[in-house]
Amino acid sequence: MNQDINTGNDEVGVQIEGLARDLARTISTAPAGQRERLRDMAVHVLRDEVEIIEPAVPTATSRNASNPFAMGIPLILVGFVMLVMFPPVGLLLCAAAGLMMVWGVAAVFLVRRDS
Repeated sequence: MNQDINTGNDEVGVQIEGLARDLARTISTAPAGQRERLRDMAVHVLRDEVEIIEPAVPTATSRNASNPFAMGIPLILVGFVMLVMFPPVGLLLCAAAGLMMVWGVAAVFLVRRDS
């Protein structure tokens, strides 16, 4: 498979060399006073038209970017408000917030123990 990629790159390289020779030949046939301007124009057109895409460098991401404890705080506040307006939903939200907060605290201790 790697050989196929290199073969494709070699073919593209040969084609680019041929095009560069053709362009140089065309510029060389122009009047002497215009050659430098034509060469500069060809370089600028090439720079403007070719899009260089740098390969993405994999970055090290943290194993756990957010802690469930952080989501538990607003959830418990909403749970207390809903407890007054609609008690079953309020109880469910408070219970979910409590579980998330316990999970968040446990995650902190377990991660520190693993490190």
